[in-house]
Amino acid sequence: MKLKNFILLFFVLFFASCVSLKQNLKVSQKSYCISSTKFHYDSIYIPQENIDIQIKNHPKLLENFSYQDILLSNASGSLPLLIELVTMRNKPFDDEDSLYYMLKKQQVFNRLLLASIELAGLSSELDCESERSKQVANYLDQINDTRVQQLTIASVVIGAATGVGTSIFQNYASQLSIGISGSIVSAIFGGLAVISSHEKAVFLHERNLLSSIWYSHKNQNYFPPFVWYLLNNKEFSGTEKSTIQILKELWVDENLFDQANQRQINLLFGSGGRYKTQELYSRTTMLNQLKVHVRTINQNLQSFMLKLSI
Repeated sequence: MKLKNFILLFFVLFFASCVSLKQNLKVSQKSYCISSTKFHYDSIYIPQENIDIQIKNHPKLLENFSYQDILLSNASGSLPLLIELVTMRNKPFDDEDSLYYMLKKQQVFNRLLLASIELAGLSSELDCESERSKQVANYLDQINDTRVQQLTIASVVIGAATGVGTSIFQNYASQLSIGISGSIVSAIFGGLAVISSHEKAVFLHERNLLSSIWYSHKNQNYFPPFVWYLLNNKEFSGTEKSTIQILKELWVDENLFDQANQRQINLLFGSGGRYKTQELYSRTTMLNQLKVHVRTINQNLQSFMLKLSI
């Protein structure tokens, strides 16, 4: 009877500790990575959809700059200014023209500098979001590890108590009853240690940058026009596919989620919900891969600005 009371007490204390852990799962439900400032982009600087006509009408563009440089100029809204600069470069001009040339050059630099700041802001947001999801994933890992440890200890303790109990009682029926009961309870705890590490946490992201990539929203408002134009341009990626297409295929090839699982699709590319640990790690990986491509744009931008400064 005492052994039964001990087992009952152990169960109560153990599951009470599990409940106390679960109450702490409401962590990082809302994102702190979103700026409170609303950004409005001047339609004058929206990239032109087709620049081939401009290149054909102004062949000196390709004589002075690479095709990627011209794409960057168009993305930043400074292509008309760049055309003016290229047109003036090979013409003699007086002091007044020289001043006008320097003014236009500075205007191009201003546009490119603003584009660089937009890239930095986007990279910071991606950094923040990936770190946020990683922190919650680590938190869930700790809870799962603690749960497994508790269940493993419980299994060992029950197994030891069963061995002691069978040695105390001389009656065969009592020994058999304690042995079977203890083995069953120990096996239950051991089994729970294997299958119980699937804790979830509520994780929300109303502004989901991954959503725009996956669904390729034409009229999205999460990315600056400068960045969105380049991510959609296959000429800028140097392949037959745009950066967005490359990212989507990469996510599928690396099995970061199950395409047939609509719950996962809605979770990762929607406004959030109840995440498992592995789903949070998948979100972290996708955000980091997107961040790499965004920073690559910044490297190309720096190269263009160096050419322009000569």
